Amino acid sequence: MKTGKLPWFVMEELLSLLPIKDLDVVISPSQGEDAAVIRVRDGFLVVHSDPITTGARRAGYLAVHVAANDIAVRGVEPRWFLPVILLPSKYSENDVRELFQDMSRALREINGVVVGGHTEVTPGIDRPIITMTTMGYTSTRVILTRDARPGDYLYVIGRVGGEGAGILAWDFQEKLLEKKVNLETIEKAKNYIFEISVVKTALGIKDYVSAMHDATEGGVLQAVRELAVASGSRAIIDIDKIRIEKTVSEITSAMGVNPLKLLSSGCIVASVPASRREKLEEKLNKLGVQYSCIGVLEKGSGEVVLKSRGEIIEVVDKDIIDEIYKLW
Repeated sequence: MKTGKLPWFVMEELLSLLPIKDLDVVISPSQGEDAAVIRVRDGFLVVHSDPITTGARRAGYLAVHVAANDIAVRGVEPRWFLPVILLPSKYSENDVRELFQDMSRALREINGVVVGGHTEVTPGIDRPIITMTTMGYTSTRVILTRDARPGDYLYVIGRVGGEGAGILAWDFQEKLLEKKVNLETIEKAKNYIFEISVVKTALGIKDYVSAMHDATEGGVLQAVRELAVASGSRAIIDIDKIRIEKTVSEITSAMGVNPLKLLSSGCIVASVPASRREKLEEKLNKLGVQYSCIGVLEKGSGEVVLKSRGEIIEVVDKDIIDEIYKLW
């Protein structure tokens, strides 16, 4: 099988083998939805799990924020964390300590706490694999990806491809130097890893969006695709309006990967009703977060129509395999 997420039609068949329905489960497994929603007493428990499989250095830091982001785009504060940590036998105690220190740093940045988990040395792997389960609770609105509507405007909020560029800088530094990328650029990209949290931004704009989706595996284009599928819409995107920072461009070009299809935690794709655009932009300006309005939603069935200079250049109607898998 191909690396990356399983095709959704395969996942639907596999999920049909499992019990997934319950009276208190508001949102069960479905494409494009970032986290499960479970009715608990007078509110909702929001739960999500995410693995870190493609990053070695700083994997502990990534694991916390990548999972936390998927709770935050529900409009809910991520609070409780359960890491399952699988370590290669080549790891030393100092390596493991660094991993835990990175998790601690990330957790303290968002006031999260670890409430359980598991750690072991696992045969047959050459880099750490961390699966993080994150939970949050709310008694108010939970934002669903399927709540996007035809007529909504699409915004990209945050750095496109930053997470992927950061991982490449940490894990492929020698290769980048061989390809004549200067060390200053590589060091700048490394710092992007420490800027991937969207918790503050997502919670700050939750009242102005109809839906939010964290751009993780498959990058911005896959995030748009999943939002369109979940909401039964077609996304019309002007790719000339998607800003790629120079450092990201240099790193991705050197490694031969497309930043629009690359890990992008730290970047939110949001759908916004026309009546709320002004207030959203006012809030983003106040937060000091970069953003672009890149397109609109119309009625459809999950297609992403990419335009450049007014011309259609591609129609994405299948899920995207993240570019980083090419390198592993």
